[in-house]
Amino acid sequence: MKKINIIGVLSALILVTGLIAPVSAYSLLFFNPSVVESNPGEQPAIDLIMEGCDAGISGYALYLVLDNPAVASFGEITFPSWVTLNKVEHINSTTVLIQGADPGKLVEPGVSISNLAKVSIHALTAGYATLRVEPVIIDDDRKGRYDPISKTASIVISGAGPSPIIPATR
Repeated sequence: MKKINIIGVLSALILVTGLIAPVSAYSLLFFNPSVVESNPGEQPAIDLIMEGCDAGISGYALYLVLDNPAVASFGEITFPSWVTLNKVEHINSTTVLIQGADPGKLVEPGVSISNLAKVSIHALTAGYATLRVEPVIIDDDRKGRYDPISKTASIVISGAGPSPIIPATR
């Protein structure tokens, strides 16, 4: 049997793991408030928040998806002051891609919670819709990536007739 060079194997493992972007610890994407009640014609706003961004945020790309375009649609999407480079791309009537970057490193490591965007919703007609966020990429300031858990928001639009029933949240 051949002797395995332990130092060589360990060196190779360290090199390979250094080439792969490390994934940051637990993080969560959620909307505040998680349940929005509105009337047709109103435009409530919801904050998209990231918790557990302890390694800072250098940039992100996220899909926002509304599952019932007959009830609600996207309005204006604005970014906090630390997101100095941003873009909003309407993919279709139910999906928007938002992108933001922090070249000024205003959200540095040590901040555990950060507002990523404010999403305005057009309340169209009585009914129920779900707003969800699907991360494409969220980079931290240490050349790593976040792999967050995502929560949805419930949109309830009141109108004539009985109030819609809110399904259990995910």
